[in-house]
Amino acid sequence: MRLVKLLLAVLLSIILILLDTRFSYLDNFKRFTLTLLSPIYIIVDFPSQVIDWVNDKGADNENLISENDYLKGQLIELKARLQTYNNLALENQKISALLDSSYEIPNHNVLLARVKSISQSRLSNKIVIDKGSNDGLALSQLVVASSGVVGQVMQVTPLFATVRLISDPTQFMPVKNSRNGIRGITKGIASNEKGMIVEYVPLDSDVKVGDLYLTSGIGNSYPSGYLLGRVTSIDNSLDPSFLSITLQPSQNMDQLEMVLIIKGKND
Repeated sequence: MRLVKLLLAVLLSIILILLDTRFSYLDNFKRFTLTLLSPIYIIVDFPSQVIDWVNDKGADNENLISENDYLKGQLIELKARLQTYNNLALENQKISALLDSSYEIPNHNVLLARVKSISQSRLSNKIVIDKGSNDGLALSQLVVASSGVVGQVMQVTPLFATVRLISDPTQFMPVKNSRNGIRGITKGIASNEKGMIVEYVPLDSDVKVGDLYLTSGIGNSYPSGYLLGRVTSIDNSLDPSFLSITLQPSQNMDQLEMVLIIKGKND
């Protein structure tokens, strides 16, 4: 019985296929059936469309986030480069100011050096620079900056050198008054004021507040004419024979970044 039902179903299917192929009798029925099934197709396909939409939006959002992160990175890099360029421009200005300083460096070889460290206390005032004996540095060479004398080279290694500042209590330097040539010897003051005193100036000397003192060149250890400082006070009561003259260094040591070493005269 089951076999008969199966055969009848197969035969009916063949007949319907032939009729549909030859005469298209079932077109209207198929259209009607598809119309009835369309909502079911839409309902069944809706989750898949939602998933595709979410994936597309997620991909777009991920792309936007990635692009945003990339642009932020580019912006940070550009800002960093701008800082570097600004720093280079500032250093060029400082070097120009150093080389075009108010005093002259006639007929002398000079070497530009960068300050690596500064050590200033009541009893010791020194800096370390990034040039040494490999660069031709030697003991007692004069070190200057854009506003005046910094000090003298006191220690030298192949790669670095230590400079004793003019405000160091153990630093002595022969000087002269730029207005009238009166000579003396400067000595750093053992205090936190970073000043100097001028010794061995006779009581009757013509020295005024505001006078400038320069290196005198006495002793031939370094050239003359380099600015050290300005007179801030004069006292004639401390010593029966000499004036007590206080100088304020013309160069601010706290702002040192680059210096020039006076190596010697040109041939």
